Amino acid sequence: MSYLIEISEDADDIPCDEVLNNSQHNLNVTSDEDNSDVHLKFSSREAMRDFAKSILHESYYGSGVNPMELYPLDSSIVGGVRLTDKSNRVFIWYPKNSI
Repeated sequence: MSYLIEISEDADDIPCDEVLNNSQHNLNVTSDEDNSDVHLKFSSREAMRDFAKSILHESYYGSGVNPMELYPLDSSIVGGVRLTDKSNRVFIWYPKNSI
């Protein structure tokens, strides 16, 4: 089985309608203070897929503004993903120019 995922420049499908309309789809980011591990706890595969698509979109079409920041905002979707109220913020750093 294989899948084809398209990432359009306008990102009109990120997030998908199911994730947009159902707050049960979310991500909780925590860190382990003992060993500095970061845990990404998705409530659904749909939430995980939209998170991945938002990062892919940024890698292809992003403005190069570092960092890409994801943060909890009253159950709203930021950067293609809804973080839980208790979630840590996420900062994604990447080069401004392509290789």
